[in-house]
Amino acid sequence: MPLLISPHFSLAELTRTSTDLPNEPDASARRRLALLCVEVLEPLRELWGDGPIKVNSGYRSAEVNEAIGGAKGSQHLRGEAADIVPPPYYSAEQAMMLLEGAVWRGEFPALGQAIIYKSGFIHVSVDLADKPRRQLLRSEAAGGSGGPYHPYKADK
Repeated sequence: MPLLISPHFSLAELTRTSTDLPNEPDASARRRLALLCVEVLEPLRELWGDGPIKVNSGYRSAEVNEAIGGAKGSQHLRGEAADIVPPPYYSAEQAMMLLEGAVWRGEFPALGQAIIYKSGFIHVSVDLADKPRRQLLRSEAAGGSGGPYHPYKADK
């Protein structure tokens, strides 16, 4: 039975990697993953109709992050970010528009960033600062990390 760190997300899915490299978070990163689940992923699941969210990438060890070409200061290294695909009945664009409305209404108070990529996934993070960024961005990159980044606008 997988170790659940929130009602719908397991440690295994948040640490899965396509590499053969070790990817075991320490206690601090596990706490941050739990916060990411409670403050961002579970509320997103509810916002998007309680359907399954696929986690492409969550926590990354330094070795995994380097192997896949992740950003050197990536929040994935600390367990504060996940790259996700919304439930199958929403496109990434539709899911992002719903998130935009929720952020405008004051929901998702701990959201750091939500970045939509051309390849159809959304990077989300939790901010541990007193004033989370709550940034909604669009990346011109086809996949993975990278920009250029622009403020998210639903009309694109």
